[in-house]
Amino acid sequence: MTSADGCELLGYGPSATGGRAGWRMRADLFAKCPRCGDMVSLDPDETATCSCGSITKDADAGRFGSSVGDEGIAIYRQH
Repeated sequence: MTSADGCELLGYGPSATGGRAGWRMRADLFAKCPRCGDMVSLDPDETATCSCGSITKDADAGRFGSSVGDEGIAIYRQH
């Protein structure tokens, strides 16, 4: 997904995903890369990377990482 159309901005960083500590993965959530603008799925069953490589999610390893810092990542929920 490359656009936030049809999505609601929940906030920034891990707390916007609803997790108490760290990132919470859900199929209806997306992280927007502040560098390239790509929307990366936070579906726990999908592996995804934005086009510039700043945000990566490895479903098999259960890892989500960012080279741009956690608090700069906008979190959206798809309707």
